[in-house]
Amino acid sequence: MTERQRPNVSILISGPSRTGKTTAANMLADRYGIRNIKIGELFRELTHIDNAKFVDRPEALDREMDEKQAEMIRTASADDPFILEARLAAFLASKERRTREPPVVTVLFWAPERVRMERQLKKALRDDPQSTATLEDLLQGERKREAGDRELWKKVHPELDDTNIFDPAFADETGRPVYDLIVDSRMGMPDTCADYVHDWLVERGAFSENGS
Repeated sequence: MTERQRPNVSILISGPSRTGKTTAANMLADRYGIRNIKIGELFRELTHIDNAKFVDRPEALDREMDEKQAEMIRTASADDPFILEARLAAFLASKERRTREPPVVTVLFWAPERVRMERQLKKALRDDPQSTATLEDLLQGERKREAGDRELWKKVHPELDDTNIFDPAFADETGRPVYDLIVDSRMGMPDTCADYVHDWLVERGAFSENGS
């Protein structure tokens, strides 16, 4: 194949930290030759806030970033697909789907908390063999970050209440699943997970107009 085939849908990738979603998103974007939008990176560029951990920030910042995402989803086109990696992307898509069905699919990259923090610890020790980080330190830090984010998200989106947005069973008010595809990243390395997403897209006919 001399020309990369593109899907006729944009791919919204959400999930907690250390699920391999960023690496898989990069692989898929390269595979298809499409835009790869990372809200976390955009947030850091605009605010200079390190969102790898929770930092108290004005509510207006989250509203601005969420509206950017919502606009991308509203104006998504089958002719110009993109990958959007963002923690609230699928939730925001579920709100847009109440009025129309944009050409997007929502994917959750997921793994149990302890598995994710064990990965984080391995990376920390690999990067700095003298690190004194412990699994318990990382678990506490992750829980603090997620609790802070949840409180801010509830202010911006009161309907979330105490919802765990990374629950694979998360559904909207009509009972429709928020996530079209769940990727349990324990299945393998990010390339395996990316292949899993691709195979699912093929099965649902996401390349039918591109001659595949």
